[in-house]
Amino acid sequence: MVATASQWLVVLAGVWLIAVGVFMLLRPRQALAALGRMGGSPAVHFGEMAVRILAGTAMVFAAAASRFPVAISVIGGFLVVSALVLLLLPRRWHAAYSTWWSHRIPVGAVRLVAPVSWAMGAALIWTVI
Repeated sequence: MVATASQWLVVLAGVWLIAVGVFMLLRPRQALAALGRMGGSPAVHFGEMAVRILAGTAMVFAAAASRFPVAISVIGGFLVVSALVLLLLPRRWHAAYSTWWSHRIPVGAVRLVAPVSWAMGAALIWTVI
């Protein structure tokens, strides 16, 4: 039951990555603005960390049933650990970092990276189904 629920959460994370890629392609300026707001408020910061921990934990639990158990487990573990580290650091650091990048990434680059998000989302889905 836990493995099945975890697999569905990983599929949902893959769909989310594909949707983010579509958003990046169609609305690159708004995508950069959204990036700049990461960490900007406690709700956004803790919400992002909660989603990362949930997705990472789901990947760890779904890893055994995936096509690439070691890779999925390592990526999931990285998501969890990195979210925990970000929770320990001052939120303003996270906000400053995301704002810094949102002002330096060219709009055209956002569109160029969109297919990478689609590919990663599709690969994640394919890996666990």
